[in-house]
Amino acid sequence: MQQHLASFNGRLDIAREFIAGKIAGQATFLRRNGGEAVANLSGHLRSLQREAEGCTSVGSLLGVEGEAAALYFQGFPLMLRGDGFEYFLEQWQGRQGRGALDPLNSALNFVYALLTAEAIKAVVSCGLDPHAGFLHSSGRNKPALALDLMEEFRASIGDSVVVSCINRRMLTKKHFSTVSGTPRLTPEGRKVLVAAFERRMSTQITHPTFGYAATWRRVLEIQARLILGCIDGTQPKYRAVRTR
Repeated sequence: MQQHLASFNGRLDIAREFIAGKIAGQATFLRRNGGEAVANLSGHLRSLQREAEGCTSVGSLLGVEGEAAALYFQGFPLMLRGDGFEYFLEQWQGRQGRGALDPLNSALNFVYALLTAEAIKAVVSCGLDPHAGFLHSSGRNKPALALDLMEEFRASIGDSVVVSCINRRMLTKKHFSTVSGTPRLTPEGRKVLVAAFERRMSTQITHPTFGYAATWRRVLEIQARLILGCIDGTQPKYRAVRTR
């Protein structure tokens, strides 16, 4: 009941952290994998991160998120390298969600779906309702809170899986079918991404807030519990995972 009331009234403090954490992850991932070619983009993303932290409405927050996404995906192709990466850029015209018609967006959408499922499990394990969020709409029965939570992990987990699979030639043209006229992941392609996703989720990091080692899967649950603490008053504030 407290969660639904907070969702109805709004919790801008938590929503700001979701987006600030997302942009921080994008800036870090871009800098690590794009080198000097993306230095200016990464620096601009850091400025937008700080802007997100000070937004006074959800509308302005979503505007900052959109600007950051445009910059980030402008530099996304510069993180791809090695033999065969050109295939993933032949039809790339920027980020596309549902109904993507190119292999790179298809791979990203598939991994984001895996990440959403993990976020739902993390939220439910804490006794929270995945449909009552603070940023996304719960229309059409969408798991709004899970989608909120996964924002800060998109680059660190989702994009990391796709970029590493392409750069290591684990995911190639042969893993896509064009029978329908558009590139779609084959069953083997999905297996490649699922295996890489599981490896990533089992990787340990040092939690930036608490300072102890935890797998990415465990970090998702820790963040869900922090949301719970903010709702029931046992935590003073929510702090998103900011990778450096």
